[in-house]
Amino acid sequence: MGLLTSVKDLFTKTEITEESFEYESIDSYMAKMRKQEDGPEDDISYKCDQIVDATYQMEDLQAEYDMVTSYFADIQTIEELPQNVRQDIIDIAQKIEFLETETSAFLHSDDRISDENFRMIQNMEKDLSEIFGRLKDLEDMDEKIERDLKHLEDEKNSLEFTQELIENRQGRIRSFLMGFGLVSALTVLVLAGVGALTQTSLLIPILIILLVVVGMEALFIVNYKNLSYEYKLCEVKENKAINLTNKVKIKYINNTSTLEYLYSKYHIKSLRELEYLYDQYLIMVDEVRKYQRTTGDLRELSDTLSKLLYAHGVKDPDIWTKQSAALIDPREMVEVKHSLNVRRQKLREQLAYNEELRLSGLKDIREMLKANPELREQVKRELEIYHINIQ
Repeated sequence: MGLLTSVKDLFTKTEITEESFEYESIDSYMAKMRKQEDGPEDDISYKCDQIVDATYQMEDLQAEYDMVTSYFADIQTIEELPQNVRQDIIDIAQKIEFLETETSAFLHSDDRISDENFRMIQNMEKDLSEIFGRLKDLEDMDEKIERDLKHLEDEKNSLEFTQELIENRQGRIRSFLMGFGLVSALTVLVLAGVGALTQTSLLIPILIILLVVVGMEALFIVNYKNLSYEYKLCEVKENKAINLTNKVKIKYINNTSTLEYLYSKYHIKSLRELEYLYDQYLIMVDEVRKYQRTTGDLRELSDTLSKLLYAHGVKDPDIWTKQSAALIDPREMVEVKHSLNVRRQKLREQLAYNEELRLSGLKDIREMLKANPELREQVKRELEIYHINIQ
């Protein structure tokens, strides 16, 4: 019966538990994730991280969204000003534009960077150190996540290939055992028939054949069971890799969306490009300081324009001293509105995405508590650490 049971097991799956799973992976975090089985506590901690990350992202995005909305309000305020005030603004803006055109002609004499890029760097110069740091962190994180995803995909493909090899080997073992058993049975029948016809005792040869059959069957059964164990182990590892891939992809989408928004906002394709623009800007500013004699006039006109706008309800007048063309030409103002609309739409999409992540995390935590009520106190402490209220 033991042999028959073992033969039967050839066609059934061998169950193992995840406690037998051992794995080394990309970095310390992922190695830790692979070495221990995910339990409800791990899921709750992960969901708390997800909620906190999404909440912080939303706070930053909302501040940016409010700033863009404030720009729209300033545009509306400017466009609704009385005609005489509008004319005063246009007159000052035209003088600023004239002086900046002279500066631009000088700056473009060596074709370093465009006038638009020069003004962009000039407008955000005081924040560049923070912008550089944020872009570097996001780009480094993007590269790290991409490497992690590639490693995970390679590992998953390797495990799938290993499973195919195991299935092929198991198929060959089954075919061999079936053929070997059939040949052995026919051999025994033939010997028995010959012995009956010749009235000769062939019991010993028959027993020897049966012993050989049993030995071979046992050897291949052990080999088959080992392959079944390896196959199930591959399944466990593959499920871990898929689970990690899904978690990493969420961070990748959020990180990439933020990075693409900043690229769009600053009209660049990478941090390196912004650093290059800043280097060229510094060279040009140094030359301006040496050769331009209109700096004082520009500063005075800019201050006058800023005070005039502020006196008539514009909340952030300083940005318009760098966008004098939009105050003069309605078509330029339309371009400014379009750019702000694009920024606001991208911010809405990111806000919606992070809100969905936050709500999904809260929902999952509630469901975990229903399924594991014994974790309520532990979950309560965990949520208090993150200042999360799931009510």
